[in-house]
Amino acid sequence: PLYFFSPNCAQFSSHFHHLQKMISPSSPFRHIIIPISAIVLFIPIGILISRILFPTILSYPWKMPPENSRQRKREKKITVVLAGSFNPPHWGHLVMIRYLSERYGRVICCIGVNPSKKYDVTPQTRAQLLKEMLTSNETNDEKEKNAVAGTCKNVQVEVVTGYIWRYARKQRASLFFRGIRTWEADGAEERNLQILNTWGPLLLGRIWPINTLFLEGDPRFRTVSSTLIRKICTHGQSRYGKPSEVGDCSVNELTKFVPRCVADKVAEAYVKS
Repeated sequence: PLYFFSPNCAQFSSHFHHLQKMISPSSPFRHIIIPISAIVLFIPIGILISRILFPTILSYPWKMPPENSRQRKREKKITVVLAGSFNPPHWGHLVMIRYLSERYGRVICCIGVNPSKKYDVTPQTRAQLLKEMLTSNETNDEKEKNAVAGTCKNVQVEVVTGYIWRYARKQRASLFFRGIRTWEADGAEERNLQILNTWGPLLLGRIWPINTLFLEGDPRFRTVSSTLIRKICTHGQSRYGKPSEVGDCSVNELTKFVPRCVADKVAEAYVKS
């Protein structure tokens, strides 16, 4: 605890010296300070370990608090972060974002970037594709047309260099979301990321980590993946030759996985890559 409340090494050394005096055999406070210190130390550690061992998973159908409930009013005042590569974004991503947009006051979709890594399709291109998807009211279900109209106005898309947890803290985000197909399919990989997002803020930033929630995908889109879309684009290039000759066939295939308004742009970006 002293480490987190000491802004620099000098103050940490001073605090540690005072603590040593208080727990010395001759100190009358020894029998009080030691159990209190143990509680202060182990309760937060227990909370963080329980988050990793028993993650919060929001299964489909995703629940929505009652319209005028206290919970709904409270959630409409907070900011949440949805992190992902969106390489490329697709229907599965879009329905998750629409749900978060309806439930929370502000949603930030973060695309992480490593400056030392070369990307076939840049994070900026992916961000632009996602922004165009969010401005569309298109849906592949006629029953949902009224539901999606006007959503996503409170959503912003950001390309983030460095740790996303650090960016989320600066934006005063209350919750950190990760989209998954199912925990059985993606849990092992996601748990590793959750460990980094839990202990990274503690060790590198000396801040309490934002809680991570996992949003399981709509069953209609669990077979949709960014990898599958990239394969369709690659096969389209091999069938039609030059990237400029991919044609309507590949674009029509893509409309099963992405909104029609961006299908041609997705094909162009990923065939070239």
